[in-house]
Amino acid sequence: MKEETQRRLPEELLSLRLVGDNQWEFVYPRIGQQQWEQFYEVQDLWSSGIESNISKSERGYRSLLKTYPEFIDAYHHLAILLDETDRSQQAFKMWQRAVDIGLGCFPLNFSIGQDLLPWLLLNNRPFLRAYHGLGLAMMDRGAIKDALSIFTALLSLNPDDNQGIRSMAIHCNFALNRPWEVLGTSQQHPEDTMSGVIYGRVLALYQMGLEEETKTALHEAVEYLPLVAKEIVKKRHRQPKELYSGYITVGGPDEAYHYWIEYGQYWKSTPGAIDFIRDYLTKNG
Repeated sequence: MKEETQRRLPEELLSLRLVGDNQWEFVYPRIGQQQWEQFYEVQDLWSSGIESNISKSERGYRSLLKTYPEFIDAYHHLAILLDETDRSQQAFKMWQRAVDIGLGCFPLNFSIGQDLLPWLLLNNRPFLRAYHGLGLAMMDRGAIKDALSIFTALLSLNPDDNQGIRSMAIHCNFALNRPWEVLGTSQQHPEDTMSGVIYGRVLALYQMGLEEETKTALHEAVEYLPLVAKEIVKKRHRQPKELYSGYITVGGPDEAYHYWIEYGQYWKSTPGAIDFIRDYLTKNG
């Protein structure tokens, strides 16, 4: 990174090591199998759905962090627990702490945009997850530019984008009225099949007044995910019976509904965009 970062923890607790050409990996000297087993036990308490286990799980995460303040995944999952129990401010601070710890390990010669933290290296995943969580929390607080900055950094650190960050970047750029940036993101992933990306390309082209390119992009989008187009033109958007918490069926009505919930506001605020989809479906139905 260009600017100097302050190390939050001693290097013997957590550090970054160079493992290949511009590829880095977090090193957790004290976090071994025993600590991960403790973590998974705490995680199982929370996921059990039993009300009395929520406080036990929270105490478990906090106990782990008291002993192992470098345990970024414990911060991240505690933040999720806090957020889902209506303590968003505490969750936000927990994500901030996790990210500060990770960023504090970046050496002075680490450059975002050049150096990488690949998702395929398992020790990088806790930080990448926590950074994603902080970005989403920024979005929830309406700090769209800050969220976009995080998502842009994540895409630079892990260009393969195993987390679907590109969809969040597209969301932010629509919110900031930057369709050309949406198009830039979608062009970096020309074979992408995520609804947010392929229909984001359609809307961005339409907003830029590129009608022929919009028709071509829409044809490709409808060919792959026809239910999303049908959802966009609906007068009423009802939650489908096929909606399952935590799961989305590719090409299913639940995916189409989720797309509308996330991006529908941008279609509605773009004059003529929904009618453009409706006309296309009428002519090519």
